[in-house]
Amino acid sequence: MVEASTSAKIEPSGETISFRPAGNTPALFSKFLKQARRFDILAGWLLLTSVNLCYHHLIPLDETRYAAVAWEMWSRHDFLVPHLNGVPYHHKPPLLFWLYNLGWSLFGVNEPWLLLISPLCGLASLYWVRYLASLLWPGNEACARMAPWLLLGSLIWGAFMNGAMFDTLLVLCVLLAMTGLIKASGTLSWRHWTLFALGCGLGLLTKGPAVFVYLLMPYLLGGLWSGTAQTQAARWYLHGGLALFGGIAMALCWAIPAIQSAGENYGGTLLWHQTVDRMINSFAHRRPIGWYLTWAPVILFPWFFWPRLWRQAFRSVRLEDPAFRFCLLWFASGFVGFSLISGKQIHYLLPLMPALALLLSRISGTEKFEFRPGDLLPYLVIGAAGILLLTLPAIPGLKLYYWLDNRKAWWAWIILSIGLGGIMLALKTRRTTPYHYAVAVVLGLTASLAGFFSSTGNAYDLQSAVRPLSAYFKDGEPLVWAGEYDGQFEFLMRLEAPLTVIKTGEMGGWLAQHPNGHVIFINSSLKMNARRFKIDYAQPYREDWLIVLSGKNP
Repeated sequence: MVEASTSAKIEPSGETISFRPAGNTPALFSKFLKQARRFDILAGWLLLTSVNLCYHHLIPLDETRYAAVAWEMWSRHDFLVPHLNGVPYHHKPPLLFWLYNLGWSLFGVNEPWLLLISPLCGLASLYWVRYLASLLWPGNEACARMAPWLLLGSLIWGAFMNGAMFDTLLVLCVLLAMTGLIKASGTLSWRHWTLFALGCGLGLLTKGPAVFVYLLMPYLLGGLWSGTAQTQAARWYLHGGLALFGGIAMALCWAIPAIQSAGENYGGTLLWHQTVDRMINSFAHRRPIGWYLTWAPVILFPWFFWPRLWRQAFRSVRLEDPAFRFCLLWFASGFVGFSLISGKQIHYLLPLMPALALLLSRISGTEKFEFRPGDLLPYLVIGAAGILLLTLPAIPGLKLYYWLDNRKAWWAWIILSIGLGGIMLALKTRRTTPYHYAVAVVLGLTASLAGFFSSTGNAYDLQSAVRPLSAYFKDGEPLVWAGEYDGQFEFLMRLEAPLTVIKTGEMGGWLAQHPNGHVIFINSSLKMNARRFKIDYAQPYREDWLIVLSGKNP
C-alpha cells in the first residue's frame, strides 16, 4: 500500500458534500442515506446509458468498422485473426472483438450488446476509482465518495464512455495494473505483481503497446512515490520487470499464432506499422506536440473553469503525500507521452482521467466551499454553450456542421437551463461542491446525447440504407463499393462474403458491364452526371452524402 504522509492525511469531513443528514433525522433515514451514497454514481451512469441506448446507433466510421470486424470473426469462425472485408485487420488486437462475440454467443447477434460493453466498462471503472481512493487514502471517505463523481462529471469521460470503442475497456486494464502496482508498493508480493502483469497483458490485447504510455513511468519512477521502491529497488525492478515480461508473453500467446496464420505481412504491420509509425509519423490523426494543451479547456471541463480548485491546488499541492505523487506521475507522464506521440485523439487520454479524478478528490477534500463569485464560472460556460447552440445556426454565411445546422432548439434550451439552474442554486444556497458541477455535466451530456442524435437524422445512422441495399442483394442485383471501404455495411447487413471494392474512376465502366448493378460511394454533394448515372438512393453521411448509383438506361 502506498505510504501516506501523516501530515498530509485528510480526515473525512461531512462539509465536503451536502449529504449529511440533520441532527434530528431519524436513525433509520440516516442509515438509508448512508447506504444510498454507495449507489448514487449508479444513478448518474444509468441516466446517461439509458438515453444512449435509446438514441445511439452504430456510428460510421469507427463503430461500424469495429462491428464489422467482430461480425467477420463470428461469421468466419476465426477467433484468432481479425478480418475486415476479407482482409486481415492489423489495426487493433482482438480483446474487444472477443467480448463482442462472447456476448453474441450468450444473447444472440445484436447491436445493443455492442453499445453496452463500453458503458459497462465505464461503470466498473467508476467503482474501481472509488476503491483506489480508499486504497491510496485509507479512512478518507470524502475522497472515496467524490472521486467517481469527479470522473463521471468530466466532460470527455461522459462523452466517450458510451461509444462502441476500445477506450473504457483499456481504462479497466490500466486500473487493474495500477492496483497491482499500488499494492506491490506495500508488500512485494507476487499476487500483486500478477495483477500488474494481467493489466499489461490485457491492455496489450485491447489496444497494443499504447498501454505502456500509461503504465511504464509510474513503475520505472517508483522511487518517487513508493518507499518500498526506494529501500528495495533491486527487488522492485526485478519483480516489476518479470511482471512486464509476463504481460508481454500473455499478448504474444495470441500474436505469434495469429502471425503464423495470417502471414509475415500481417506481423510486420501489426508489430511495426501500428507502433513505431503511429508514434513517429502517424498515418492518421497527426497533430502538433502542443495539441492537447490547446484542447485543455475541453479535456479538463468543468474543472478547468473552477478558480477555487486551481487556488487550492497551488496553495497545497500535497507533494509530501506519496499517494498524491503517484497520481500526479500517472497523469503527467501519460499526458506528456501522448503529446510527444505523432497520432493524437482526445479519447486517447481517457485512461488518464481516473488519475485526474483522484488528484482532484484529494485537492478538494478539505475545502468548505463557501460561495465565491468564481464558483459560477463553470455554470456560465455551460450557459454560454447553450446560447451558442441556440444562435449559431442563425448567423448568416457561417459554415456549420450538418448536425449543428439542423440542431433541435429544445437541446439548446436545456443546456442553457442547466447553466442558469446551476447559477440560481449556487446563489440561493451560497455554496457549491464538485458534486454539483458533476451533476450539471451529466445532465448536459444526457441532453446532448438525445439532442445530437435527434439533430443528425440518419447522417450518423446507416439503418435506413440497409433496407434498399438488402433488397438489391435479395433480387440478385450486383452491388459494389467505390472508394475506400471501412466495413460500414458488414455487420449491419450481416454480409457473409466480402463486398467488392472498386475505384471511383471505375464506376462508369463497372455499371456498363453490370446493367442491373448498383454502386455505393461517398460524395461531398448530390451533383452527378445525369446522362450517365441514376441516383437510386441518397442520404446524409456525416458531413457528406452516401449515394447509391445505377447506370442510366440507354
